[in-house]
Amino acid sequence: MLWLLVVMLCVVVVALARQIGTLHLRLGPRGALEMDAEGPPLGEAPQPYDVADVEGDPLSIGGPGQSQLLLFVSPGCHICQQVMPGVPAAAGAGSFTPYVVTDVDRVDTQAAFAGKSSPPAPLVPGLQIAQAYAVPGTPYVVMLDDRGIVRAKGTINNLEQLEGLVDTALRRAAEADAERQAS
Repeated sequence: MLWLLVVMLCVVVVALARQIGTLHLRLGPRGALEMDAEGPPLGEAPQPYDVADVEGDPLSIGGPGQSQLLLFVSPGCHICQQVMPGVPAAAGAGSFTPYVVTDVDRVDTQAAFAGKSSPPAPLVPGLQIAQAYAVPGTPYVVMLDDRGIVRAKGTINNLEQLEGLVDTALRRAAEADAERQAS
């Protein structure tokens, strides 16, 4: 009798595991977590920053000019390390210039990335930028259009979510252009 109960219990566990797998497939990948109260406000242009990357090359974050994809990372963030290699491909799909912005100062950025393979985009020590953009955590992406206006933002966990933010930014920029031309 006891063996019969053990076999039945095993069948029930296998059936539940199958149901959990089916539920997981139905839910599918989720989009980036885009919260209105976090990060820079959508539809507004944050203050531009003239900064230097870790190699000392000057560059400008924000402001009119080129569309930008800003990936905010932390030195100890493992998810950030997994997302970084896909940044150039996602940015290229939407004609965005990618930047990897750390949420620590220059010394900590250099120490954290020393000896590691170089990031796929310019690495910017951006503690001040992360604070000004009210970045809630990492990895966090802010998409700026060619006028420096925030078109998409959100916390991401994988490349699919990053690609979703690129698509959202392109759609919102096109809607804003169509609205501007209509008025």
